[in-house]
Amino acid sequence: MTTLIINVTSSAMNPDGVHFGQQPDALAPSFLDLHVTSSTNSVIGTGVYDAYCINPFVDIFVAPTTYAADTYEASNPTSFQQIKPVEADLSSLSQAQVDQLNWLLSQNLTSDPKYAGRFNYGEVQTAIWRIIGFTQSEINSTNPNIFLTDNGRQVVSLADVDFLVSAAQSAVASGQYVSPPPGTNFTMLIDPSPVTGAETGTGIQPLIVQLANAKLGNFVWFDADADGIQGANEAGVDNLVVELWKNGVKVASTVTGDDFSTAAVEHGFYQFAGLAAGDYQVKFVAPDYAFTTVDANLNSQDQADSDADQATGFSQVVHLNAGESNQTIDAGLVAPATAKISGYVYEDVGNDGVRNGEPPIANVTITLTGTDDLGNSVTRTTTTDANGYYEFANLRAGTYTTSESQPAGYLDGKDTVGTTGGSNAVDDVLSAISLVDGQHSQENNFGELPPAKISGYVYEDIGNDGVRNSEPAIGGVTVTLNGTDDLGNPVTATTTTDANGYYEFADLRPGSYTVTESQPANYLDGKDTAGSTGGSVANDEISAIPLAAGQHSQENNFGELRPASLGDRVWVDTNANGVQDNGEVGKAGVTVELYACVNDVPGALLDT
Repeated sequence: MTTLIINVTSSAMNPDGVHFGQQPDALAPSFLDLHVTSSTNSVIGTGVYDAYCINPFVDIFVAPTTYAADTYEASNPTSFQQIKPVEADLSSLSQAQVDQLNWLLSQNLTSDPKYAGRFNYGEVQTAIWRIIGFTQSEINSTNPNIFLTDNGRQVVSLADVDFLVSAAQSAVASGQYVSPPPGTNFTMLIDPSPVTGAETGTGIQPLIVQLANAKLGNFVWFDADADGIQGANEAGVDNLVVELWKNGVKVASTVTGDDFSTAAVEHGFYQFAGLAAGDYQVKFVAPDYAFTTVDANLNSQDQADSDADQATGFSQVVHLNAGESNQTIDAGLVAPATAKISGYVYEDVGNDGVRNGEPPIANVTITLTGTDDLGNSVTRTTTTDANGYYEFANLRAGTYTTSESQPAGYLDGKDTVGTTGGSNAVDDVLSAISLVDGQHSQENNFGELPPAKISGYVYEDIGNDGVRNSEPAIGGVTVTLNGTDDLGNPVTATTTTDANGYYEFADLRPGSYTVTESQPANYLDGKDTAGSTGGSVANDEISAIPLAAGQHSQENNFGELRPASLGDRVWVDTNANGVQDNGEVGKAGVTVELYACVNDVPGALLDT
């Protein structure tokens, strides 16, 4: 406990010659104004505070009487028990009653414009006494009318008093009562003792003082037409958790429900009261809903629009001045975002756009774009898992597009829209996928083709049998590919054989192809052979080679023949022995003819 010096004034008193009912009120209308000087207390510093009396049977003199005082934290029943003024025993005060007192004071009933002047400080003071346990008859017996009515300038309605007591009890019983955030201490008990003046004895009036009185709250509603504005017939949503954050730390929470400080039964209301001046954020926790558009109509309807960020549920940062009541921080809820779009990326070996146990392709990037039913643009990215599967969950109703980043090492295959329909007029894009609430559009698939190949050799076919069996290779031979792929596109390519006589055309789509050899110089045309997938052989050409996705047509070979020669020498055989002896000379100018023979019988003349 610490000691501070206080001076109490009241507009119902007559200090310094001021007429009854004309004492100015320093803050919001309250039963007493507490002027604190020479304070060493870190919670209640030097300044002016609104205050109310605890006990109607105990006196306290106002200015010029000055008091020393001890302070107690006013949210704990033990504090009231320590005061124990002689005319009343407060030891039986419960935590519920203490919470009701704090709820009552935190509403700022005499100054918040939402109450339109309905309640005055005399009604609040009477309600405080009633909550503590004093009966109306006991209160009347003290003849406090001159004080409670501000010397006749206001009417204390017992109906209003009954309402305030009932409202405080209902609010605390409901669980919507919000205890002071840690470190706020928005109320305090003051236990005065005389320092100067005429008052003596130990039974000096204890006071409950309001230290912080700002408020932040309003409404959570179901935005049936999803326009971001509270419609006349759109209902509040009860039992939704709302949190109060300050400097990145959650300091309090409540749930939505009735506003017990008004006579009407409401739904979706929440309130954080008894706040010190400062910067706050409200977080709405709505796991079963999505949030409507933030600041609809460019924030021109702040009283009726939604302030909850659609991703986090947080409001903007709100600065509260001392005593300010900000009742504009609302949250509009819409149907939960439970729709999904999913599909697969896979090797479409059959090249038919049908996924039937074919190999998946993992780690492919898929992008989702679109517009939801609230008009919000949506963009997300994911990658396929080990099963080639991707999924975009927690989507609102709307129209969406999924796009694939073409995976390396594959050729674009057939893409297929899923169970809810759409369009795939563009490669690697499935568009116009329409979703309603809760719908799952499945099998939005991207088929990919493993590239095909055609290869073979050019070689000396020494055996002249069209079979390549370690015979010499012919390098540097030009081979040309022509054909038509599965998309109807013409294909043309050229390559040359390497030192091993090998040639290859890779990265081919399925289709039908022809390979043609440019006859190598110094060779005669030999036997050509169609490869492993078949085809038709003509001179220096292998045509109609069929290719499926990922297929390798091998050994499309061109056999070549090295030319033979026949000849020798014509000489003068001087000794007529049929042998070219030394010294026998050649004979020039002799005509030699070459004939083709059939069964050793000369046939056609071939050369001369």
